[in-house]
Amino acid sequence: MDIKALYDKYTTCSGISTDSRKITANCMYIALRGETFDGNKFALDSLEKGAKFAVVDDPTILDQDGIIKVSNGLKTLQDLSSYHRHQFEIPVIGITGSNGKTTTKELMHAVLSQKFNVLATSGNFNNHIGVPLTLFRLNPEHEIAIIEMGASAQGDIKELCDIADPNYALITNIGKAHLETMGGLEGVLKTKTELFDHIRIHGGKLLVHSCDKLLMQNASSDASFLYGALPTDDVQGQIVRDGNLVSVQWKRKEVEGALNDAPVVKTNLTGTYNLPNIMAAVATGIVFGLTDAEIAKGLSSYEPSNNRSEVRKKGTNTFILDAYNANPSSMEVAINNLVGSVGENHAVILGEMLEVGPTSAEEHRNICERLVSLKMKTVCLVGKEFNHFKNDFPFQFFENVEQLNEWLKDHPFDNETVLIKGSRGNKLEKAAELLLA
Repeated sequence: MDIKALYDKYTTCSGISTDSRKITANCMYIALRGETFDGNKFALDSLEKGAKFAVVDDPTILDQDGIIKVSNGLKTLQDLSSYHRHQFEIPVIGITGSNGKTTTKELMHAVLSQKFNVLATSGNFNNHIGVPLTLFRLNPEHEIAIIEMGASAQGDIKELCDIADPNYALITNIGKAHLETMGGLEGVLKTKTELFDHIRIHGGKLLVHSCDKLLMQNASSDASFLYGALPTDDVQGQIVRDGNLVSVQWKRKEVEGALNDAPVVKTNLTGTYNLPNIMAAVATGIVFGLTDAEIAKGLSSYEPSNNRSEVRKKGTNTFILDAYNANPSSMEVAINNLVGSVGENHAVILGEMLEVGPTSAEEHRNICERLVSLKMKTVCLVGKEFNHFKNDFPFQFFENVEQLNEWLKDHPFDNETVLIKGSRGNKLEKAAELLLA
């Protein structure tokens, strides 16, 4: 069955499901296969639960009403979602990057929502399955879509671009993330800039952070809107510290006057490293015709969550929660931000960085050496990659978060500003829950 014919059947359904446990009446169930599961086994069950159609790629399933056979379930999901995306002639913004892409996406959504009905990726639906499911949420009321694109191997971003066909593109940065699976920093660069390549081939506009040399080298100047900290940028911005939260000023290039004279807009974010993320949202707002007042309202309304750049106070302590993910680049800027934060007593709870590859030992040792030079009051390091150095540095080392929490119960923080950061596999949110209880 060709995609158009399948799409005609989809339009008679209530939606798409790839999870047989989440069947809604009259939906279309698409069976997917993985290393540990085979959705084809639940096709008949999905029909019994109320699905109108079950799309399968197992030829041994008996033909019956509601069963639609295809050669590849995942490819069908992707092609069908792409066909659906092209039913809407709206701006589609593709966003990727090594660090900050989710925060940037949320800031962009907060800003653009001041004027438009915006669809944005939810949670971590940013891979070869999540992007198609996000696209299926598009409806005639949406005026702009923001599609976050994650990658763990070369070619991933190209695949997602082929599905979502963005006509605006933003890469937050090129950093040391997924080095093990991408073939080092060069592989990261090649993969992330596949988004720029798509715009270069198919047309559209690039939003580019001017202070990032790698991005500038890979951007097309005639199709770019520049944001950053330079007077020559289309929009220039700077951070104004406000305790442990940051405020920002920006000025459009065509506006007379000095940047320091621009209004100060408060945000609920911590970390000067968020300036490029904030300015990306400002730039997006300008590109889509929002006033500075509308942009400011959007930025001020954004509340970080999911342990991303959150500042929480408990008793005499301030906790900077940034435990959603970690790699060498993001760890460095988070530590630097802590050093520049309010308060004299700084402490860290750091989890090991995963998927770093052959340089993992070197990167974890570099962090330990950096922490020694800072002479922090308390340093807690979690995970086997850090534990390789437990005899080399005067810190507290733990195999896992459970061990850490047992130690924390007997060693409370006192008037300290504490950074909590690590890869998701460390589950440091459990430590945050204990400390904030």
